[in-house]
Amino acid sequence: MIKKLINIRTLIGLILIIAALYPTKKPVEVALLNIEKPTPDIIELVTPMSNIVTDPTHRAKLAIFNQEFANRVKNYDADVQQINDVYVLAGSEFFKDELKDKYDELDQIIVTLMEKCSGSDNHKLTQEEKNKLSAYFMGFAWSLIQKR
Repeated sequence: MIKKLINIRTLIGLILIIAALYPTKKPVEVALLNIEKPTPDIIELVTPMSNIVTDPTHRAKLAIFNQEFANRVKNYDADVQQINDVYVLAGSEFFKDELKDKYDELDQIIVTLMEKCSGSDNHKLTQEEKNKLSAYFMGFAWSLIQKR
């Protein structure tokens, strides 16, 4: 009788251990940021930029940074140089030296992206230019959080 009891206990224990090893539910994927999918032309423009950034942590941080910039830039009363200065100074403060010398082309590509919105001459940004900047940088943030 004791052998049967030990065998039943052992069998129940093994079943519980095996059941615990096989999860019954799939893990839930959590979105890092809730960003609306941009238009196809913006995706085409920003995807090469996001492909330069290979480290997942850098991608996540850059996405957060650019989403915040995109949200704020629409409300700035500034000229082109001031917007550039805000981006650079905020980026320097946010990233410290974390991205320094990691992605050589990224800084020039960001300048080019800004110039596509506002041109290369310094002038006070119109609301249309600020909205375009916002859309492009939000698209960049969106592109960074997509699975590769």
